[in-house]
Amino acid sequence: MILKRYSPAYVLILAIVLLAAGLYLIGTNRVSFWEDESWMAIAVRGDLPGVWIFAAERGVHPPLYFLLGWLYTRFTGDSELALRWLAGLCAVIGVAFTYRLGADGYGRRAGLYAALLATGSLFLIYFGRLARHYTLFFTLAAALVWAYGRWIKVLARQPVPITEAGQTTTRRAGFLSARSGIEKNWLASIALLQAAVLYTHYFGVWMAVVLALHGLLTRRRGEWLRLWAALAVGGVLFLPWVPALLYQLRQGGGGLGYATRGADYAVRAYLDRVLNGDYRLGAALALLGGAALWRGRKSNGLLLALWLTVPLGLSLLLNARFAWFIERNMIFTLAGVYVVFGAGLAWISRFPVGRVAAPVAAGLFVVSGIVQYPAFWPFVTPDWRSLSGGMAAELRAGDLVVLRGEPYSLDYYLTRELGQTPPLMPLSDWLANPVQPERLWLVDGGWSVRDEALAALPPDTIRTRQIVLGVLVAELHQRAPAAPLVTFGDQIVLGVYRLPDEIITAPGQTLNFDLWWRAARPPEADYSVGLYLTAADGRVLAQQDGGFDRGRVPAMLLPADAWTPDARALALPPDIAAGDYGLTVAVYDWRDGRRLSPDTASRDDASYPLAVVQVR
Repeated sequence: MILKRYSPAYVLILAIVLLAAGLYLIGTNRVSFWEDESWMAIAVRGDLPGVWIFAAERGVHPPLYFLLGWLYTRFTGDSELALRWLAGLCAVIGVAFTYRLGADGYGRRAGLYAALLATGSLFLIYFGRLARHYTLFFTLAAALVWAYGRWIKVLARQPVPITEAGQTTTRRAGFLSARSGIEKNWLASIALLQAAVLYTHYFGVWMAVVLALHGLLTRRRGEWLRLWAALAVGGVLFLPWVPALLYQLRQGGGGLGYATRGADYAVRAYLDRVLNGDYRLGAALALLGGAALWRGRKSNGLLLALWLTVPLGLSLLLNARFAWFIERNMIFTLAGVYVVFGAGLAWISRFPVGRVAAPVAAGLFVVSGIVQYPAFWPFVTPDWRSLSGGMAAELRAGDLVVLRGEPYSLDYYLTRELGQTPPLMPLSDWLANPVQPERLWLVDGGWSVRDEALAALPPDTIRTRQIVLGVLVAELHQRAPAAPLVTFGDQIVLGVYRLPDEIITAPGQTLNFDLWWRAARPPEADYSVGLYLTAADGRVLAQQDGGFDRGRVPAMLLPADAWTPDARALALPPDIAAGDYGLTVAVYDWRDGRRLSPDTASRDDASYPLAVVQVR
């Protein structure tokens, strides 16, 4: 059934698809990535073989969505919006396939209602905004059922009688040959789509069971044997992934730690999402759909009934041994549910009352999905995005980040902030070998930095920064100076943890240098600090001025009994010539520029020489 451009049905399905795209785009980046989404972001970062290895070793699902994401990000980049919109695109295509299934089985009106109901589904609104594979699973399952339906239609075609010289004959041989070629094409499509479903989610095996069972019950022996052979080919194509599946089974033991054990809760959670939390409206739609299926094509009705019952029953049976059942795993049945509902709405819309009741019911279902959405998924995702942004403002290339919690989100965001992969180390590994750099970050995803991590720090370490965002905590710990280096004007003491003999850098680079300050006696004014790169003749080629600790601490509030950190960043000119330059520091009154004299090793300009900078 092909739609003519600008026909009412064409305009309506286009409007439904655009509505779906809008629903999946709204609020896409409201929250930061969580662990499962960050799997996707990290997996697609490397080369194509690396995607396969990552999915096998670190994931709990097959790799097709990761592989598709790798190809997709070569064109779109790996921003949050790009990664999440891949799921939205899959969902939109799935809505279109839902229309096709309904239209082929029960008419265009049923297809339009089915697509509209799918658009407002809690399942799709949620997963259409996340960088996860579930919408691809939904779409491929619908595409597989559609291909199966097209194969059945090819089998049902009969040779057309023709009249020649007053006699009616049938060109049977040519027809059978053409039909055989078309049938092979659809069987090949079924094999490929079945393999794709398996490579997207392990529950895809239930689709093979559904189609094989329907073919056995409704087709002749030779036909269902050919169907089974096509499904078997799809299974053979999945064999390269079987070693990874066995590895994941061994790692997972009895299944997933967060899967649902209780069958009653599992079914209720599934129905909650499918019915958008409205059981009365959902029950009415189900009854209408059941009546429409009973009155309509029995083969189509049997296929939908098998699709909606057999996977659920087998999943619950498997769940008694392996706790792998989660309501979202059943998203591949979603198109079937809404085709049933759409068939019922199309049927009652033929009656005068139904012409109003059907679109009102569909509209209420969509509105219910949008309104109920925050109640089912209230967005409690840890804010890794903001945490990484706060850390990036202080993070340096030589810093070590010790992390307790899932590493993928912090890895993704810091890589995007810094332009390079940060040096992340799990807390357990660091405790086994607690290396002690000058600057070390302790990050914890469980409300506070653990005592055992703090106890492993050396005694000269000071916590200089802390970022707390809900359950996420990040602390910067730095090694403090052992002794003063110089005193300015008998008022302000400068210290440096380790004074380098020389610093090697390049034109255009940023030179980071940590200064530490404390008061020798109460300062007389609100002084400022200047860090300078000077030539041999005393010319200042680069400088960075400001208050203590980037202006956070006024000079008159510097404590006398504790060091105050002061992280400085000096940007070198891009056209600076190669050679040796001096790095100096000065303390001055910003109102008149008067400098405090250092008590030792002072230059003529009352600055203190820190190091020699070699520009190469």
